[in-house]
Amino acid sequence: MGERGEDIEKQPLLEKSDSKAAPEEDEGDSMSYDARKLITFEVFRATTGTIWVKASLWRSMGLLLLLALATATGSALLVKEPEKLKTDEFSKLNGFLKAIVGLLLGFFLSSSVNRWYACASGFLELFNAIRALHMQLTAIGAPKERVHMIVRYCVVSACSLHYSLSGQTLPKDERLQWRFAKFETMCSDADKLDDKAISTANLAKIYPSEKDLLANVVDPSQTLWVWVTSLLTRMAADGEIPAMPTPTYGKIMSLADKAYGGIREVQGAICVQPPYVYVQTIAMLVNVNNIVTAVSFGMTLGVTLSVAKTSKNVSEVISKDLQDLLVQFIMSTTGPFLYQTLLEVAVCIAQPFAGGHEKNDSPGRIPTWKLLSNLKKDLGDADYMTNRLPCWEQPKFKS
Repeated sequence: MGERGEDIEKQPLLEKSDSKAAPEEDEGDSMSYDARKLITFEVFRATTGTIWVKASLWRSMGLLLLLALATATGSALLVKEPEKLKTDEFSKLNGFLKAIVGLLLGFFLSSSVNRWYACASGFLELFNAIRALHMQLTAIGAPKERVHMIVRYCVVSACSLHYSLSGQTLPKDERLQWRFAKFETMCSDADKLDDKAISTANLAKIYPSEKDLLANVVDPSQTLWVWVTSLLTRMAADGEIPAMPTPTYGKIMSLADKAYGGIREVQGAICVQPPYVYVQTIAMLVNVNNIVTAVSFGMTLGVTLSVAKTSKNVSEVISKDLQDLLVQFIMSTTGPFLYQTLLEVAVCIAQPFAGGHEKNDSPGRIPTWKLLSNLKKDLGDADYMTNRLPCWEQPKFKS
């Protein structure tokens, strides 16, 4: 790397003004909400960040309603004696399916929530390890240009993990284009960087020479830690941090290993999904149960309309069957709606990075972009405090 590139590493991580800029609150953030509102009727008013904004949920319910109306029309017009139809048989089948679907959906939802927590915990472990590594190197007085280089690699690793997970549901060709585009945004021309300071936007940057090397690896988020640990070992050999046999060096390396473990935990929670045969069966049973329920209600509605049409006293028939029809409508609507909602929730939680955009606010998405912004802000605040000690000088390690 050229002389100008080395000078950049000696500059403060962030400008003072950037350390005051906190990420804006996002109403769709699935991790930031007031739990006290959950025990009030305000839960019925909430829409942002909930499952009710999913178009697929309402599309499914609309199709089921059309199926029920089509069945009712067919029963009333095509069947000669619809009153002889045995709709009770559909009710028995529907009750059997409800028991199985409810049990399987419970297991699937529980598994999805556990994987979501494991993924979020892995990200927090990674970010906390980066903060601790920066604080440890700063506290012992390691050279700033080395510390800044290590922190830059750490943040680039976190951004690479974020970009990789955000594009994982894209087709293979689009995924490669997504990765290339994101690497282009992280690549910076060293000759054009501001020599006075490195802003928050420029912290997660790589040089063209580094980009060419990282372009040849499958997972830069993991392999970047080879550079981090190698640079730490080089610093220990050069006497810039405590030597390798010392406990301090072991502590520093354990922080790097902890960060690497966080990456592995995230990838393990996301990449290892439940068997497709299992989740496909659950989704199929939910749809079959909803279809049977819609057909059952449609036949009941068709029989009622047919009897009312052929009866001499229509008002008497309607008043007699209206209550039963209303109860049947509520039962036939509530069950499929709840099962379809739970399925949608489980799928959203099972894929907390799907969407192909880092700021996608789909329900259940882990706000990694906000966590990354907080990480950069914390690193900048720590660097700002290090350069402005109250009444003592910053120590410098000497072997």
